[in-house]
Amino acid sequence: MRLLIHLCFIVLLLAAGCGPKKKEQESNTKRDLPEDKPLDIQSFDYQPLKPINGQLKAVIEVGSLGLNYFIIEIDKDGRWTLEKSFFGRSNIIYGVSSTAEILAQIESFNKEIRALGVSAKNIHLVASSSVGKLGDTSSLVAELAKSGMKLIPISADREAELALIATIPKEFISESFLVDIGSGNTKISWVSNMDTFSIETHGSKYFLGDVQDTTVFRQVRDALLKVPQKNRNLCFMLGGMIYELTKDEVKDDERYLVLNPPGEYATTNERSKAANVIYSAIYLEPTYSYIFDRKSNFSIGYLISLDK
Repeated sequence: MRLLIHLCFIVLLLAAGCGPKKKEQESNTKRDLPEDKPLDIQSFDYQPLKPINGQLKAVIEVGSLGLNYFIIEIDKDGRWTLEKSFFGRSNIIYGVSSTAEILAQIESFNKEIRALGVSAKNIHLVASSSVGKLGDTSSLVAELAKSGMKLIPISADREAELALIATIPKEFISESFLVDIGSGNTKISWVSNMDTFSIETHGSKYFLGDVQDTTVFRQVRDALLKVPQKNRNLCFMLGGMIYELTKDEVKDDERYLVLNPPGEYATTNERSKAANVIYSAIYLEPTYSYIFDRKSNFSIGYLISLDK
């Protein structure tokens, strides 16, 4: 009988000791993100001026995930409208597309663009900053050169500068900053005293590596806080993942869309969850509007810069 009582006492002690340890372990693995108070989001009804006597120009963009092209009409004063866009896949980030496949798609784009009325001299080819980080593109550059096309590599800093040129209207440049969420990286940029500044941080494909959401949130938030407060009234946003979050509320004729708070968007896969973490990190006072420009990008900024 004494032995039985002694055994029961040991079992109770073990049970009591395990409970708190399990609870502590669960709390240590929880990955909730910090919560910021809701912002007083305001509308944005700006309408950009249309080009006068413009000409057609096109750019083919090789990205780490996408292979796209954009055709714009642009006039001598830099006013532009997006006439046509096409979004394809490069899959360079996964390492599954060969040089021959990418080259064939670029050549197909080139023919299609010329058929739409763009002269060969006004078709340009650029590679995003994330492409160069993923591997050697020298074979692609060499093959393109044989067909008479030159691939222009764009650095992350230059991407940020070009995106600013295309996206933020001059009237708002002194009180705004830009966030471009890409697959390979996210660029935060702004203009202060006529100089352009940029910071590169995690892209939406960070989940492919061993990086925690909370780590990404903290590092993106740290990058955001380097933007001068005077530039943080308005945030203009670019990136395919923002489009994915908002595609159910976008109208075809709409260029600017004021975003809802990050918690209001459904995240159906790892990429959209990652994009929402990045958006959550930049969602902070004193910014009162987060404005998605669904027609702009750094590649269009490259076309605009050719006449500057």
